[in-house]
Amino acid sequence: MAEIRKSLRCCGILLRRDLGGPKMWLIVVMMVVFSFYNYAPLCTIADFYKVPVAPWAYPFFLSFPTMQVVNNGLCLLLFSDTGETDGYAELMVARSGHRAYMTGQLLCVICMAFLYAAALWALSILFTLPEIGWDADWGVLLHTLAESSGQVQGQTGVNLSIIVSPEVLAIFTPIETTLICLVCIGLSAAFMGVLICFFRVFVSRQAGIFASGVLTAMALFANSLGVFTFGKWLQFVSPLSWSGLLGIDWYHSGFAPGPEYVFTVWTGGIVVMSFAAVWKFGRRDLE
Repeated sequence: MAEIRKSLRCCGILLRRDLGGPKMWLIVVMMVVFSFYNYAPLCTIADFYKVPVAPWAYPFFLSFPTMQVVNNGLCLLLFSDTGETDGYAELMVARSGHRAYMTGQLLCVICMAFLYAAALWALSILFTLPEIGWDADWGVLLHTLAESSGQVQGQTGVNLSIIVSPEVLAIFTPIETTLICLVCIGLSAAFMGVLICFFRVFVSRQAGIFASGVLTAMALFANSLGVFTFGKWLQFVSPLSWSGLLGIDWYHSGFAPGPEYVFTVWTGGIVVMSFAAVWKFGRRDLE
C-alpha cells in the first residue's frame, strides 16, 4: 500500500512538472495549428451552405496517413524525455525508491496520453464554434461529406484534410465514435510513451526515440504504399497506424486488424513493457 501511495505521489509530481514545462507550450502551439488546419475548413463549408457543423468531426481528423504522421510526431515530442532522471528526479528516486518512481513515471505517461487525446477533442470543438450546431446526431454537413465529399469540395473550393466515413456513421452513434476515437488516440499515444520508456531503461535514450521513429515510418508506409507492396499483413504489425478509425476493420472483413486485435496489442504491449521497465529499473535498488 505504501508503494502504491509513493507511485501515485511520483505520478502527480511528474505530471505537474510536465504540464508546466516549456516543451508543453511548444506542443500546445503545434496542436492548435494542427487542429486549425483540420477543422477551420468545415466552418467555411458550413457558411457556404448555411448549415451548422455538428460537434462530431473529431473522430475523422486522422483520415490521411500524413495526418497520422503529424499526430505521431507530436506524441514523440511529448514523450521524448520520458524516463530521464535529472537532479530532482534523482531526489524522488532516493525518497521513493526506483520501482515506485518508475511506476509513477509510467502512470504519468498514460495520464499525459489521454490528456493529449482530450485536448485534441476540445480543440475540434473550439475551431468549429463559429458555425457549430449542438446536435446529438451527425448533422446535415457530416452526412453530406460522407456521401459526396468531392462534390462539396468542388462547389466550395475548399480542400479538406478529413474523410467522413459513411461506414462509421452507419455503425456508431456520434458519442460512441468520439469516445472510441478518444480511447484509440490515448492508447496509441500511451503505447509510444511506454515504448520510449522501455527502451530507455533497457538500452538507451536514443534507442527509444529510434524505435518510435521506426514505428511512425512503418505506420505511414503501412497505410499507403505498404498495402500494395507487401500486402495487408504489414498493417497487423504496425500499432501506430491504428490511431485513426479508418485503420481498424470494424466489419471484421480481414482486410485490416479488427478492434479486438488492436486493443489487445495496445493494452497488452503497454502492460508487458511497463512491468518489464519497472522490474529492470527496480533492480537498481539491489545494485
